[in-house]
Amino acid sequence: MRSTNFKKAVSFFALASVFSMAGCQKDELLEETATAPAPAATSSKTVEGKYIVVMKNSSAASRQELRDRLLQRLGIRDRVNDMLEGSSNGFTGSLSKEEVQQLKQDDNVAYVEPEQTIMLGDAAASLSSETTTSTTISSQTIPWGVARVGYGDGTGKTVWVIDSGVQSSHPDLNVDKVRSKSFISGDASWEDGYGHGTGVAGIIGAKNNSVGVVGVAANATIVALRVFDNAGAGTLTRIYTALNYAYTNGKAGDVVNMSLRVAASTMLDDLVKKVAAKGMFVVVASGNSYIDCKNDSPARVVAPNVFVVSNMDSNGKFNATSNYGASVKYAAPGTNIKTTWKGSGYVNGNGTSYAAPHVAGILALTGGKVNSQGLVTSDPDGKPDPIALK
Repeated sequence: MRSTNFKKAVSFFALASVFSMAGCQKDELLEETATAPAPAATSSKTVEGKYIVVMKNSSAASRQELRDRLLQRLGIRDRVNDMLEGSSNGFTGSLSKEEVQQLKQDDNVAYVEPEQTIMLGDAAASLSSETTTSTTISSQTIPWGVARVGYGDGTGKTVWVIDSGVQSSHPDLNVDKVRSKSFISGDASWEDGYGHGTGVAGIIGAKNNSVGVVGVAANATIVALRVFDNAGAGTLTRIYTALNYAYTNGKAGDVVNMSLRVAASTMLDDLVKKVAAKGMFVVVASGNSYIDCKNDSPARVVAPNVFVVSNMDSNGKFNATSNYGASVKYAAPGTNIKTTWKGSGYVNGNGTSYAAPHVAGILALTGGKVNSQGLVTSDPDGKPDPIALK
């Protein structure tokens, strides 16, 4: 199962984008900090004429047969870009408005949703409200966030990271090279060309060795599911198919980290709930626009085994860029967080993308239990989030 790389250029932001990032090589120390712009307004729109169609639940064989009949009846097989296989079965492609209405009325079709393009801001320099500073570390440090929530030996625990890929050769990470996969059509590499996924992975499971940093679930197995390209761009289709892959290949007790957001998508939200119902733990970043996340997916999901996470600083104060809302279960360290980065380097970063993996690491260690160490202060929704603790 692979995602579609639609011909139209898309701009999709990952929650911990880079503002200023020079190449980070071993034996170099780079202390170049960009000034974070004010969070830009989120704008989203659909890709004209492009849709994702998901069939209703039935046996895999019957779903495929029903899909094939549907494509033949509508005469649209030549406009299908990608077939969705696995726990969810369907297709993506170019459809007219009339064809969309026919599909929505078909008893065998569960969802028809437009492909999304989403951009936060108008330039690469303002893709998100998060910043990074690249460095190298010759001796091991314990980042303040990891020390605050607690850490332990995550050997044997699996965390699926749906992101920009992960650097497989990073000396501080344990990456599963067999199950990792790219969902970018035409690019089979799941290596991280952007940095974001490697940063998330380090907070979750950086090794407790003599160099770099320590992750919450040190030495946990990271499965890299690459949905963002080297420019940080992605699509709803890629995210959905990556999550479907994790559902199909994961097991109860595994953790899925989703430090990303799309505009409201019932299709994606329902798949998140399905993954969680299998006994897997899904961790979601709340976002960085200082708004209620009730209209974002999957951050708006409220369900057992789904953990939406906000960002706090080292004083336990709610970060003034973090999203909030009724769906948020925990606050976690997401301000001035040191973690791994592409090029075998390290960064200091800010954002809910850095907060969520702290909780992912906790869940990997505990098998689903997150304790609390008090409440975050200055939470704008009037319901202070519990501060996550192992």
